[in-house]
Amino acid sequence: MQPIKSRITILLAIPTAIYWLITSIRNWCYDKGIFKSTSFDIPIISVGNLAVGGSGKTPMVEHLIRELKGEYNIAILSRGYGRKTKGFLWVEPKLSPIETGDEPLQIKTKFQEIAVAVCEDRVAGVQRILATRSEINLIILDDAFQHRAIKPSLQILLSTYSKPHFRDCLLPAGRLRESRKGENRADATIYTKCPAKYTPINWGKKPIFYSKIVYGPIEIEGPIFGFSGLAKNDIFAKHLASNYDLKDFKDYKDHYSFTQKDLEGLKKLAKGATLVCTEKDWMKVKQLSGSEQINHIRITTLLEGDINFTSWLKAKINES
Repeated sequence: MQPIKSRITILLAIPTAIYWLITSIRNWCYDKGIFKSTSFDIPIISVGNLAVGGSGKTPMVEHLIRELKGEYNIAILSRGYGRKTKGFLWVEPKLSPIETGDEPLQIKTKFQEIAVAVCEDRVAGVQRILATRSEINLIILDDAFQHRAIKPSLQILLSTYSKPHFRDCLLPAGRLRESRKGENRADATIYTKCPAKYTPINWGKKPIFYSKIVYGPIEIEGPIFGFSGLAKNDIFAKHLASNYDLKDFKDYKDHYSFTQKDLEGLKKLAKGATLVCTEKDWMKVKQLSGSEQINHIRITTLLEGDINFTSWLKAKINES
């Protein structure tokens, strides 16, 4: 087994080196001003990560909304991963995940008073928001750490506690989108999906916070059958197994677009057990016939740290 792993490592070394060179040159061009980074007159918070997928960006964006909506008129801007539309689009609850992406629709459904938009060009997206919604005085960019064409006022870097960025390596050998040196652009790092008891991480010189997954309470009698389309389905499956009579679980790839055939197949697999999914999956499942029989669980985040996160956040916004 070890020789096979060694051969795979050697084979991945060349494409990883090429990827490092490309991303390093790109970041150097932005650092030196060769590539333009656009800044704006209102505070802009960027939430993102160095690794691909599964760091809890959407729950973190929702946490920021809860903490700041009383003081700011907020707009959320996302690229709308997985949508079939192009260009700028205001997200409305009546739209489908195919039009908006599942996560922007989830945010808008939960916070209907908040402006939510999708646009693959973040600069154009911000310009459109400011041109049409003059009351907006704070914008949160979802998954924008590598989108350096826009210069945010505040960068929040997310990294999973179980596999932090400083123990990972670049694609394709690892999961990093860019060198771990990219963390230097962040104003703070939040280690996400921490266990109930964890050891603080001593890494870097910026403020460090820790977040835990909090599952919304839901009463279900009898056996359940769980399913989800997340980057890490095992975490949700473990929660169901620990708190309910979980008979079985089926996992799908992240952002999976459920079909009527999928739902009928799940009902057969469940054999009478109650079907349970996450809120993110519910955004796509609720469009299907028979979805009223499915329960979904909300996922939020709880933040901890040596200093109060909300106080730190508001102070940083006031500095910008």
